[in-house]
Amino acid sequence: MRKQTKIIVGVASVSVVLIFITLFLIMLRDSDLTIEAPAPPREVTPVPLPPPIPSTIAVKANLPIQDVKKLTEATLKDYLSKPIQRKDGAVEFAIKLTPDTLTMTGRADGTVSVSIPFKFSGWARVSKKILGQTIQQSENIEGNAITSLTLTPTLNSDWRITAKTTSDISIQKAEIEILGITISVRRILTELTRETVLPKLEDLIVEYITNIDVKTRVAGLWTKLYEPIVLNQEPPISLVMEPLEILAQQLSSDGQMLSLSLGIKTYIQANIGNTSTDSSTHVGPRANLPNIRFVDTLGSGYHIIAPIEVTYTAIESLAKPHVEKPQKLKGINTIVENLTLYGSGVQLAAGVRFRMPSLGADGQLYLLGTPVYDTTTMTVSVAEFDYALTTQNLLLDIVQATGEGIFPNLRTTVEEKLVFPLETQLTTLRKQLSDVIAERPIGSYVVLHGTVDTITPEALYLTQAGVRIPFRLEGNLACEINLSSSQVPH
Repeated sequence: MRKQTKIIVGVASVSVVLIFITLFLIMLRDSDLTIEAPAPPREVTPVPLPPPIPSTIAVKANLPIQDVKKLTEATLKDYLSKPIQRKDGAVEFAIKLTPDTLTMTGRADGTVSVSIPFKFSGWARVSKKILGQTIQQSENIEGNAITSLTLTPTLNSDWRITAKTTSDISIQKAEIEILGITISVRRILTELTRETVLPKLEDLIVEYITNIDVKTRVAGLWTKLYEPIVLNQEPPISLVMEPLEILAQQLSSDGQMLSLSLGIKTYIQANIGNTSTDSSTHVGPRANLPNIRFVDTLGSGYHIIAPIEVTYTAIESLAKPHVEKPQKLKGINTIVENLTLYGSGVQLAAGVRFRMPSLGADGQLYLLGTPVYDTTTMTVSVAEFDYALTTQNLLLDIVQATGEGIFPNLRTTVEEKLVFPLETQLTTLRKQLSDVIAERPIGSYVVLHGTVDTITPEALYLTQAGVRIPFRLEGNLACEINLSSSQVPH
């Protein structure tokens, strides 16, 4: 009896299941089933940008020592064009000093060494009383001398250049013989040169060096840095700078140039289209040229944050042809349409509408995933979407359960097609920046040189309009300033 009861219960149970399956299939055929998932909120979570890193533009201001040499030679020859007459006790003489080729060389510590060979010629007259009579005897004299001078220029924090000099003269031999007496005029000639020639030579070089207007040249560059550097007209790409301070080391020389090494610290940001690095720019109002802050060492290198934004509309346009079309999902003909993308929190929401005619079902599905940037392929994608369905009754729960094998395929399709390449934009940005800063004249006396060494992505984040990736461009920027034309005329 118990065995028969079990058989009856088993048959009844199977019958009930078959009836439910039959009813389910009939309802599937006769019902218009809808599955509606709630739309994620269209609000993005603000993400703080990385703090800006100041860049340092290396500036080299060069004064050709050859310029100082030419001016010194010309002025000294003019000054010594007339003989110098002097009387020293019984000796009276007139000497003409003729400078030979001047040698002027800079040293690594910034000092300038000057050597001027002289030829001297003229006459000397000696008066002597012999037996109550004054006897005068004149003789021509000639010889050689070498004058040496060391110039030590100093740059001050207020941009003034001051200089100290030390000099001396060496006369090997200068003698005349009068009335059988050999008289040395070496001491007299040395004093004469020290008193009349060397001060003029020192004043001449010091005046030239101290009149070099470094401040005006650097101030011109400082002002120019506030002017945007246009990299591209359409779409508009420009660099905007905010100079902060000026660092410097004392003057130095490579032998041919007297050089001043500066470093201009500045913020640099890139504006691409209507997109800037932040809603509020870091660039403040234009400031006057500050005083110098001296440092032991100078570094260089720029850091530019260039934000590239991929709009949701652009990603949609790229993915729609691949997603919005009839597809077979687990053998079921499914029509996918109305792909919609937007930001929700820190995730990318992808909404699709689907229809399954064979099941008489349709619905709206939202996938949520975190966008990522692949540095190898230079693409924006979503590594893994997740989804949730909400149902209102048992029948839809059954549909959801049977759909677990369907929706992952749809999710995979959307993941594979929502890929946006950025290689072209990054290549264009790098080339445009490289071309502009490779050699860019700024005014008539400043040339800007630069390289683009690396482009690396910062943290990706979402805006109301799209996916934004700040890229950090790094390299070097250097300026050369010509000081040769800044001399105040004599």
